Amino acid sequence: MDRRHFVATTATAASILSSSGASQSIAMEPNGLASRLVQRDPNQLKNKVFNIPHGPQVFPDWMRGSWQFQSKFSGYIFPSNKISRERLTKDFVIPGFQKCSIAQTADVGKDNVQYGMKIDPTTGCEDRAFNLKHAIDAYLGYPAVDRVIYDVRKNPNRISIDFNDYRTVNAERIELFCNARESEEYRGEGGEERPIFVHSEYARQVTFGTGSTYGVPRQVGTNYGLFWTWKQVSENELKGNLLVAAYLDPTDSLYFEEPVAPVVVYSNIFQATRDA
Repeated sequence: MDRRHFVATTATAASILSSSGASQSIAMEPNGLASRLVQRDPNQLKNKVFNIPHGPQVFPDWMRGSWQFQSKFSGYIFPSNKISRERLTKDFVIPGFQKCSIAQTADVGKDNVQYGMKIDPTTGCEDRAFNLKHAIDAYLGYPAVDRVIYDVRKNPNRISIDFNDYRTVNAERIELFCNARESEEYRGEGGEERPIFVHSEYARQVTFGTGSTYGVPRQVGTNYGLFWTWKQVSENELKGNLLVAAYLDPTDSLYFEEPVAPVVVYSNIFQATRDA
């Protein structure tokens, strides 16, 4: 995203933190992920400490298969009461302020992004190598990624992304370390019979690029959380919302002013259509 976008007036927190139309009346686990998301409160998106390794995210039967995914950017907010927007927009290392600083949405703010998405029909695990490559290429608008190295059986929490040489200014390689996954599936009440699936994970991303000193690579660490809400519209169509909560890195000079809560939250709405 071009940092000039942030001089505009942000939308309201309620609209940015919308969870695909879910409401408090929908049956869900008390204090679970869905219950926290529908509160539309940025404080519910606080960062998690990296600790016990988690297994892979397993998706429900109705999401498995191959899909054509389309995402539309729907806004952002600066929720911090401790650090002003003016100070934050001067901080280049905040996730989303530069391209590739959030791998999943490599150019935050880009609209109408379309790419293929696969979820294994047998295991229910996402094909992260395929999905991340196609997402990054789609957001950047050219074949940026050479390969994604990921073995769900060996380590479901480590992903390496190698970029094609001399194509992408901000990234030559990305290392992703995932943590603290949550998920929940539920159905609505009052005629809302279609299932809803929410899941989240936190990521520590280290991006390597060309440094200003010859022979010394540039290395930037970013921390963020991904919060997905999927709703089944029909057997062949999904819609939902992705919130990306950006946190300050412990090496950032502003970190101790806001060490846990997000300083920016980005929102995307999406739909997916099953491949024929």
